Amino acid sequence: MAIPQELLDTICATLDTSDLCAAAPVNSAFYHATQRELYRHIALDSRNIAAVFTLARNPRLARHVRSCTIRLSSSSGLLRSFYRVLATAISNMSGLSSLELFADQAASWVLHNDQSYPRLKRLVCSFNLDHNVTRFLNNSDAINELEIDSLPVSETTTFDLRDDALSHLSQFTGSAQAAQVVVPGRPVEHIHLNSGDLTEEVAVNLAKSTLPVLVLGAATSSHSVSLIGTLTQCMERLVHLRIVTTYNFTDAPDTVSPISPISSPSAPFSHDIPPDLFRQHCRRSNVASRFAKLRDLGAALDIIQKELPRRSFQF
Repeated sequence: MAIPQELLDTICATLDTSDLCAAAPVNSAFYHATQRELYRHIALDSRNIAAVFTLARNPRLARHVRSCTIRLSSSSGLLRSFYRVLATAISNMSGLSSLELFADQAASWVLHNDQSYPRLKRLVCSFNLDHNVTRFLNNSDAINELEIDSLPVSETTTFDLRDDALSHLSQFTGSAQAAQVVVPGRPVEHIHLNSGDLTEEVAVNLAKSTLPVLVLGAATSSHSVSLIGTLTQCMERLVHLRIVTTYNFTDAPDTVSPISPISSPSAPFSHDIPPDLFRQHCRRSNVASRFAKLRDLGAALDIIQKELPRRSFQF
């Protein structure tokens, strides 16, 4: 009597690589079960690229791959002919649920194919948002986590991202410019900007997500209090906010006398400020009332944790 495939897969899932290789010759059923397990999760770098050729030559094996991590050093000297093989391998891996691809920036064309990826939930790549990445995203409707390179998008770049693409996207990491292309009109709740400036205009555009933004991390050269005022208007449901600012606070107007100017731009809220006066500043600027539900302050004054007990700021 034939062993059910589900039972074979359960058995193979408990075996290590050497045991899987030993079990493969038992019979055809074990052979196919071990192949499914051996190729389910693969991690490749410049030292073990042989598997790329195997996956390119054998689409049946490539369809077993569920998660794939590829890290190719820019100094590895790989030729364009290898990247053509890599493009074929990626096209063959139609059952992917997670893809991490770190390669030469100029090789984004390896993602340019007509294959659909109905199971792909997570894409992390070292490419910026160009027409090749956009085409890949149009074929991957199930993605809910996207991370692309922090390089800003060229001003001359045109985007063909379908309006209904990425309809399940909940997390985005990338440049502020790319975020303004991807986030509006999609249900993004977690946003991390790893380059670019979070201005009030950018914040308003990001708030066009179809679901409330809950987590936001970014860098800004704007006055933090002014920016936070905008965020309270357009992102009322924020649970965690982390802002790294380059604003020169020594030039900021002192709105609450007699608070002296902050000496260090890297520490916009300092323990040198008297707590009572800081409370007055919070009340007068309406920050405390608007963010009364923030939970955990993190790197700012302990006194704000009493003012803002249920949400979080980090500066």
